[in-house]
Amino acid sequence: NLILHPKSQGSAREWPLAHYIELVKSLDPEKFKLFISGVKKERELMGPLFDAVGHLVTDITGMMSLSQFISFIDQCNGMLSCSTGPIHIAATLGKDAMGIYPPMRPIHPGRWRPLGKKVRVFVEEKDCSACRKFSGSCACIENITPAMVKKYLDEIATGNRSW
Repeated sequence: NLILHPKSQGSAREWPLAHYIELVKSLDPEKFKLFISGVKKERELMGPLFDAVGHLVTDITGMMSLSQFISFIDQCNGMLSCSTGPIHIAATLGKDAMGIYPPMRPIHPGRWRPLGKKVRVFVEEKDCSACRKFSGSCACIENITPAMVKKYLDEIATGNRSW
């Protein structure tokens, strides 16, 4: 059971919805039960995602209080997200917490990565500030491919990942 949390209410650089779509399409539904989470007002922003892969995911956006969502995270195996509160909750609960970050100070994973035994951060290994003043797309985030994330998820699913 894997939660995908695509949005951040504008607090982080976000992985493109097209990447989430590609990832969902590439994952084996026999191995992964996928849930899409977010706050109610983000549901409309994720329309293209649900249009493309709604039949492959369970939409839980805006359906739970914070305490219910924390309990739900605790019942799942992991979460994939950009730098948001839920990824920190997942890490604290000992879940596979996979975060996607830009290599830009001060929002880089050196400062904001989740803490926990089962944390994996996806970040380009470079120092970059090319999009510092632009809050839209981020090339460094876009360069983290769905194939990279899928490879890691497949390692977890097959037990080839040791902590």
